[in-house]
Amino acid sequence: MSFALSKQYVQFTAVMHREYEQAVKKMREELSKGRTYDQACNTLADISQEIKAFIREDFLKIIIAEEHFGAGIEISDIAMFLELPYEKVESARLTLVNDMAQEAEYHLERQTGKIN
Repeated sequence: MSFALSKQYVQFTAVMHREYEQAVKKMREELSKGRTYDQACNTLADISQEIKAFIREDFLKIIIAEEHFGAGIEISDIAMFLELPYEKVESARLTLVNDMAQEAEYHLERQTGKIN
């Protein structure tokens, strides 16, 4: 099954998607003001608890994708900028790589006809 079709995404409603997009925008704004990652996350008081933890984890992966894989910034520098433990950022990087591998495998299998 595609990672994108796993249970957590199937339950992602239109309302939750709007909350997610607004939360990501807010967190970007907070980081641009010099807030730490935790401080930026703590500003998400007006969203449902149902997706708050998901956004917290996912936004870290977004930053890693953009800054580490996209711009070549070292994980240690990202951790320092966000004021997060290196281990937490590295763990999120490994999770992101695993997510991408699962998604790529799913699409490759679909393209080669192994999945209907």
